[in-house]
Amino acid sequence: MALIAGIARVPLPTPIGAPMMGYGARTGTAERVHDPLFARALHLANAGACLVVELDVCLLAPAHAEAIRARIAEATGLARAQVLVGSIHTHSGPETGFAAWLGDREPPALTRALGDAAVAAAVQAHAGAVPARLGVGRAEARVGRNRRRIDGPLDREVLVVRVDRGDGAPLAVLWVHGCHPTVLGHENLANSADWPGAAARAIESALPGVAPLFALGAHADVDPRTRGLLDLAVEGQSVGAGFDAMELLGNEVGAAVVDAAARIETDADAPIAADTKTLSIPVHAADEAGNARAELIARVRDAAIRALELDPAAAEPDVATWFALTHERTRHLPRDAARPRIAAARRYLRDRTAARFAGGRLPSVGAQVLRLGPAWLLALPAEATTAVGLEWKARLDGAPGAVVSIANGWYRYLPHARDFAEPRADEQYEVAMSTFAPDAAERLLDAGAALRERLA
Repeated sequence: MALIAGIARVPLPTPIGAPMMGYGARTGTAERVHDPLFARALHLANAGACLVVELDVCLLAPAHAEAIRARIAEATGLARAQVLVGSIHTHSGPETGFAAWLGDREPPALTRALGDAAVAAAVQAHAGAVPARLGVGRAEARVGRNRRRIDGPLDREVLVVRVDRGDGAPLAVLWVHGCHPTVLGHENLANSADWPGAAARAIESALPGVAPLFALGAHADVDPRTRGLLDLAVEGQSVGAGFDAMELLGNEVGAAVVDAAARIETDADAPIAADTKTLSIPVHAADEAGNARAELIARVRDAAIRALELDPAAAEPDVATWFALTHERTRHLPRDAARPRIAAARRYLRDRTAARFAGGRLPSVGAQVLRLGPAWLLALPAEATTAVGLEWKARLDGAPGAVVSIANGWYRYLPHARDFAEPRADEQYEVAMSTFAPDAAERLLDAGAALRERLA
C-alpha cells in the first residue's frame, strides 16, 4: 500500500491579558504576540498509520492530552494509540489549565479552544492526505548545553524526517531535538514559540511550501547555551536572553535541518506504524502495589524539617508555605550550605506531591512508539533526560530514532536510573522534579523496545 501524507496548521488562541505558562517567577499576563502560535499536524498512512499533533504550548495535563487524543481518534477513525499529542514546551505561551485538569475541575474556556485547534489540525491533515514519499536523515545542532554539569551528557543530533508529495515536491519536515525552548525568560510577556518557532520560520523561508513540525527530544537536563548551570541555591536563573538570541539559535537549527533535508532520499514504500503500551509505574514513596511507604515519607519529612530548622510539632504547612519557608530559611546561607537544605525540602515535596501529579500512587503511564520509515520514535509523557534519549538510540542498533518528550501529557521529569545514582543527585533539579520511582525510565524503554519488535 503506497504512502499518503497530510499536513495542517491551525492558529492557537493567544488573547492579550491571558495568563502565561512556564515560569514561577513570571509576574503579569500576556501583553502582545511576538510570533503566532499553532497546532501543527502530520498524518502518515499506508498499511499502518500515525497522526502527530504538536502544540506551541508549554505542556498539557495527561487527562487533557488524552481527551484531545480521544476526540482526534473519534473524528478520524484512527486508534487512539496511533495519535500523538505533544507540546513543544515553549515557556512563552498561554496557560493550558493544567491545575484544573489535575484537580478534576472545570478548565478555563481557553483550554477548550486549544483542544479545538489541535483537533481541527488533526482532522485537516487526515482529510488532506495525498500520495507521498518519506525519508530520514540526521543533522547536528549546537544550541544547547547540559545544565547539570559542564561535562554532563549532551546529544547534538537532530533527527530529520522529510516528507514529499508523490511527485517529489517537498511537503513537510519533521525534526526532533532535545533542548529546552527557554531562550526567553520570565520577564517576557509576549507570546512566542521561542527558538523552535524561529527554526520553523527559517525552514519555511528556505523551503517554500514546506510545513515544518518540531517535536521536543530528550531535553530535561539541556538548556539553551544562553543559560548557565542550573543550581537550586541560585535565584534569578530564569531571566532570558531576548528575541535576538532566540532568532539566532532558531536560525542555526533551521539551517541545519534544511541542509540535512536536502540530502535525504525519499521512498514511496516507507513503512508507517504506531502503537502504545500502558504500564503501571509507582510514584516516589509508593511500593509496587501502589501503597504509600509511610515510613519513608516520615523519614524524608523529618530530614526536611531538620534541614530548615522547623518545629516538628507545628501544623503541617501546605506546599506553597513549604516553598516559602525553604526560601526564607536558606536565602542568607552560602550556596554550598543552602543547597543540601533546599534539596532535603524539595525531596520531601517531590515525594509528597508525586501521587497528586500522577493521579494516584500507581498510575497507568503510556509508552508510544512510532515507526516512520527507518526511524523509530519513543514518545513519553514526561521530560526525559539526555541519558534516557541516548539509551533509546543505543537500543536501535544504528537505526535512526529519538525520544519525544512531553508526548500525550506531562508527568514532570523522567531521569534515567543513572541520573538518580549520581553523587548528590537530590541536589539536581531534574531528580527533585521527578514523579516516578528511579527505574521508571528503564521500564518505559523496555516497553518501547517491545513495541518496536512488534511493529518491525
